[in-house]
Amino acid sequence: EAFLNQCGNCRTIITSRPAGYKRDFFRTDEFPHYELQPFDDDKIDTFIEHWYDSRFELESERERRKSSLKKAFASQTRIKQLARNPLLLTIIALIHRYQAQLPKERFKLYDKAVETLLTTWDSNKELSNHEILKYLELDDLRRLMERLAYWIHCQGGTGDTEGGTLIDREELIAQLTQYIREMKRVERHEAKAEAKRFLESIVRDRAGLLSLQGQDRYAFVHKTFQEYLAAMEIRDRQEDGFEVVIEHVEKYLHDAHWEEVLLLLIAQQKRKNPAKVLRCVLNHKSPYEQWLHRDLLFAGTILTENVPVAEDNLVTSILDRLLRLEISTSPLVTAKLRSQLFRCFENLFETAFEQAAVTTLKQYQESFEQLRFLSYLGTISPNEAEVALIALLKDDNWTVRYRAAESLVQLGTANDSVLE
Repeated sequence: EAFLNQCGNCRTIITSRPAGYKRDFFRTDEFPHYELQPFDDDKIDTFIEHWYDSRFELESERERRKSSLKKAFASQTRIKQLARNPLLLTIIALIHRYQAQLPKERFKLYDKAVETLLTTWDSNKELSNHEILKYLELDDLRRLMERLAYWIHCQGGTGDTEGGTLIDREELIAQLTQYIREMKRVERHEAKAEAKRFLESIVRDRAGLLSLQGQDRYAFVHKTFQEYLAAMEIRDRQEDGFEVVIEHVEKYLHDAHWEEVLLLLIAQQKRKNPAKVLRCVLNHKSPYEQWLHRDLLFAGTILTENVPVAEDNLVTSILDRLLRLEISTSPLVTAKLRSQLFRCFENLFETAFEQAAVTTLKQYQESFEQLRFLSYLGTISPNEAEVALIALLKDDNWTVRYRAAESLVQLGTANDSVLE
């Protein structure tokens, strides 16, 4: 403020995190106040354009990277939600820049994003030499955040698809105190003092996973991190037996608040475990399954997470059941259900099950309406669908020509042969 009084002709922008800022720091009659809003699609695209324009001299490489990142956002809605937060978009762009692509498995991307946020906390080595925290080391923070995320997630949701669950400060300190006592074997008063230092010095003053959300209320900076870290806590408990995974699947299957946690947990299973989970889901016998098909659809969604399933017959059986629903003439197979079925196949593109999906789809080709079949094929094998759709542009029926052109637009392959 002293600087501004002396240099009034300087155009000045002052920025602050919302947490801890009071509007009376700078008088509103003299200094207009603005709040940064989430990015919309256009702003995300603008960011990507500027990001790679400033980092690669070779135009072909710039355009390739831009296209790759935009495609990743288009195909993964949960990652696109993260990208609306400018800080998280920057982290995603950093990961993409140095790896040339985003990891196919979402949990790997979230792992790198969490690691990036945790690392920024120790940029000046203040934690490791105990200038801020007395007992906790940098390595302890990941484990602490996992346990905290699981407990917070168990408190319920807010209904907000982006914001994490809000927790009062005193509740948070009590839970942190308990965890620090267990982790560091210290007295309760020592653990409580450390919990307060953690909140005041780490959460409030640094860009991190937890943030202050109003008066003495805290939440994860994005619900995705709460869900991912909660899944990691269950996975850590898995060392005592795989039953803990099955217990959570049986308890929370079709609970919207837990769906992402379950998917991120299942995506990390290996060897025979993925098949065991799939069988557990398929045999769950949820209410009204014969009409809603929720168990089957969730099994299909698990496949879209690119989980390594060792049993090919089990995968083929799930794909077969999904397609038999699609071609059913029953009035109970609604447009909404068909859109869910289509989304399952759409998200199998570039997974280990892509070829199995194409093979199973072709077995039912005669039962499909032609353009509907090509729409399915286009989601998992665009090149094959493109050739067939181009041929239909010469069909005698103008409706077929129109719908073929429309399908080519949706396919998004604007290459020379399509344009010609």
